[in-house]
Amino acid sequence: MIEPMLATLVKEKLQLEGKWVIEPKYDGERIIAQRNKDKIDLWTRRHVNAAYKFPEIVEALRRNINSDNWILDGELTVEGGFRQLLKRNVEDKFKIGILSWKMPATYNLFDILHLDGEDLTNKTLLERKGILLKAVYFKEGIDIVPFQEAGDSNWKNRFKEYLDEGFEGVVLKKAHSTYEAGKRSDKWLKVKKQDTVDVYVVGATRSTGSIPFGALILKKDGKFLGKVGTGFSDRDREIILHILKKNQAPLDIELPPEVESELLISTRPLLAEIRVQEMINGSPRAPVWVRFRWD
Repeated sequence: MIEPMLATLVKEKLQLEGKWVIEPKYDGERIIAQRNKDKIDLWTRRHVNAAYKFPEIVEALRRNINSDNWILDGELTVEGGFRQLLKRNVEDKFKIGILSWKMPATYNLFDILHLDGEDLTNKTLLERKGILLKAVYFKEGIDIVPFQEAGDSNWKNRFKEYLDEGFEGVVLKKAHSTYEAGKRSDKWLKVKKQDTVDVYVVGATRSTGSIPFGALILKKDGKFLGKVGTGFSDRDREIILHILKKNQAPLDIELPPEVESELLISTRPLLAEIRVQEMINGSPRAPVWVRFRWD
């Protein structure tokens, strides 16, 4: 798979110079879709091929692109956001079929990287978007991420409008930038609600009751940040523990003794998002779990 190009998180005080494109930021999972003849793959950032879990998307892509050789970039969503999308994370074929009907996904496209054997990554963003619009019929669960030109005079107004419409924030992209696969680039910038913080999950603590774990252990800037133990449903906890077990690894930070004594499982750092009332001396006040970030 091609590694996706990643956006750099910046503050709302950002000032733009030059020509940019603004897009809404979706609450879903980043997916690189790839077709080679009859085979269609849906790759997550964790290098997991999720095509078998989303048969409705695979068939829509097969029917609505007049080519059998392409690579696309976009965000997979279901109604209700990422927490609802987690419910599609099942292995049973019968359940997959039922969920694809009851909780259909949408693949929201914003980029095209290859088409008919041609590498498009060295073309500008606006050129690639033009090719994308011509190559894809946007129907049956395939949608285009809306975009418009932006500059320092208007992007903040559009940012507020997107928040009012229920989006997480915006992504700002230099209009003439190339696609830098696998790089977190300053040519793509993301601006989010100010009450959320990006952190890394590095493990979980034991539960004192019947729930799968007590709290998630967090780090930021290479140091222990604290724990988050609210914002999960029981089903969320089961799914999260399953993800932690798949990513089990030795701790790479030092924990306070009282937290280390509660340790249930440790993992490689997994990017996540929490909601806080405020940050006090670098520590989150009243943290609430939001989601893992795979973007």
